Amino acid sequence: MGDIGFWRDVAILVLAVEAILAGLVPLVLFLLGIRGLRWLDARTRTVLRQARARWQPVHRRVQAIDAFLREPWRLRPRPTFGHEEQP
Repeated sequence: MGDIGFWRDVAILVLAVEAILAGLVPLVLFLLGIRGLRWLDARTRTVLRQARARWQPVHRRVQAIDAFLREPWRLRPRPTFGHEEQP
């Protein structure tokens, strides 16, 4: 059957290997997740930069029309959140 000390050593070795593998799997998943987020960030910045460049002329045009429509009544633009006018 064998010595009980031998089986104790085998069990400790198996538990140590399992603990190392159990620690490596989340670490590898975490590193792959960080890598994927960096890739996504680079792609998103490019797309958002292009979208902003395409919408800037539209925004300017809307502001010009807004100013044109407000002028006859001398209306002030409504303050937006975080940009309230101080008395």
